[in-house]
Amino acid sequence: MVRTGASSYIRYGWESTFGAAPTLSTLDKAFGLNARLTNWDLTNSPKDLPTLGQVEVKDYAYGQQTGSMGVDFVLSNPWIFGAVYDEPTRTGASPYVYKYGTTAGVHAAAKSVRSFTTEVGFEGETNTMVRRGLGCVANSLSLSTSIDGTVDCSMGISYGKEDSTSGSVFTSGFEASPPADDIAFPYTFAHGQLKWAGEGLADTTSATSIVAELQDASINFSQNPTLLYTIGSHQSVSSFRRVFDITGSFTASWKNDDKLNQLLDQVRKPPTSTTSLSSAPEIELVFTNDNYGDTADATTKDIVIKLHGVRPDSHGVSGIQPVEPVFENIAWRTKTCEILATNSVARTSPF
Repeated sequence: MVRTGASSYIRYGWESTFGAAPTLSTLDKAFGLNARLTNWDLTNSPKDLPTLGQVEVKDYAYGQQTGSMGVDFVLSNPWIFGAVYDEPTRTGASPYVYKYGTTAGVHAAAKSVRSFTTEVGFEGETNTMVRRGLGCVANSLSLSTSIDGTVDCSMGISYGKEDSTSGSVFTSGFEASPPADDIAFPYTFAHGQLKWAGEGLADTTSATSIVAELQDASINFSQNPTLLYTIGSHQSVSSFRRVFDITGSFTASWKNDDKLNQLLDQVRKPPTSTTSLSSAPEIELVFTNDNYGDTADATTKDIVIKLHGVRPDSHGVSGIQPVEPVFENIAWRTKTCEILATNSVARTSPF
């Protein structure tokens, strides 16, 4: 009979060398809860070779091997941020604080793209298939949430290496016990909070900077990576990153003109205010299992995204009609980002 996703799994692990599969013991990470593979494509860039004297194709040739995957999941652990910010620094002890990214300026690790191996297993009716995409890079990582929803994540992945004999997994077979999520806390809209510098003339260190009656929020990390190929091989040998884009948006009740004035101020001569009111981050997006700001303890599971160098890109208004709530929508872009994950999991490097 037909099999469903109940007969499959997906997991990933960081590569120490681009395109080299990690050991089975380090191929141990779950994307998150409710993980699902939304698309998976592989091509060898086939070339048709016609010839004189006939209308039929004479032969075929093959070019670059390229694969792509889409993985959706509910945010339940912070480890996937390593795909855009490399391995974090770790401080403290139970709880530990894992820091990704930087507060400002150039983040050295962001200049390169961290590669990983993605493995998908499926027990079919007659065969058990285990496939690995090697040299995977994250094209994008998006997070979004709205009223009555979970914090949903979507990752677009590119890779340029898949062999029928790559790695020991093809001799060890289907993984009967795929890795469990070691934090496994499903963040929802009710666990979120957004702070915006300039909200009531406050920076994000002030309680008055909390955006009231927030309806939805999203953030997107786009690495714009490119796989690198070389003469002598169909498969990619490395990758590099172009401009690193961090953008997002949110919708909230329209209660004042603070954010509109920040947008108008971009073309005033001279400007009358600035988005950044101090050294505090201009946007702070928080997901927590507790009351954020309370003393962290062994039960704390916080993910705090701090954004610096924010620029509002557009201001939209909806609902100016009879008996409808009026909301404003802000689209923004930022220069740098730091992510602080607090939890009691003592991860073994690479994490």
